[in-house]
Amino acid sequence: MYIHTLLTPLLLLPSLSTAIDILLPLYLYPGESASAWSNIFSTISTHSSVQFQVIVNPNSGPGTTGDLTDQNLITGISKLNSFSNVKTLGYVLTGYGNRDNGLVNADVDVYASWSGDLRMDGIYFDEISNDKTQTNYDRMEVLSGYARDRINGASVVFNPGYRAPEQLFAFCDMMVEFEHPLADYQAEGILNQIPGEYMAKSAVQILDTPEGTDVAGLMAEMEQKGLGAVFFGEDGSYKVWNKGLLEKMADAAA
Repeated sequence: MYIHTLLTPLLLLPSLSTAIDILLPLYLYPGESASAWSNIFSTISTHSSVQFQVIVNPNSGPGTTGDLTDQNLITGISKLNSFSNVKTLGYVLTGYGNRDNGLVNADVDVYASWSGDLRMDGIYFDEISNDKTQTNYDRMEVLSGYARDRINGASVVFNPGYRAPEQLFAFCDMMVEFEHPLADYQAEGILNQIPGEYMAKSAVQILDTPEGTDVAGLMAEMEQKGLGAVFFGEDGSYKVWNKGLLEKMADAAA
């Protein structure tokens, strides 16, 4: 009876949500001395409690077959890696299962060769096939395993753009379960479609976010559900940056 009395208040406490990451697709060229990224650096710096997973995408991939020589990219990536609350992810296309594994691995090799201030903390595999076939599962297991072999402690993110087969979660650290306009996200009730056991490993990338959107309210719901990461974009290119929108995301995640 005494033990029951002590435990009852604890059982009535609401469940605690976990912090949500910002999954930031940085496809914008950094410009002279990385000046085009300055607003991003500022937001990261003033929100040190927020984890940013920044996708580095020089040219639909590393944009080179060897050492990085573009000084503006060198400056920008080095600055990103100077923040303790940033993980940098190298962008790699998989072509929805149609791109040769050798070419995919070659891109991973390039990112793996960038060391020191240019190091990548992981790989962001884009255009993942969401086919429910063993062939697809085997392929992504191999590609993910190769990335982890080449980059010590690599974080692996898969992006099929829309609801992935649950089998693929075994081979990644984060899955982009939705990458479409905000109107579609709201109409489809995406958070209710993601299985609870995979919520913390799931992300959504919202496109075409209208001005005046209640980003804080949407992110509060995402955090309460336990979603792992989010991004709200102004358009679908990830090359148009709205500092106010990024600040709203960071404020809500802090």
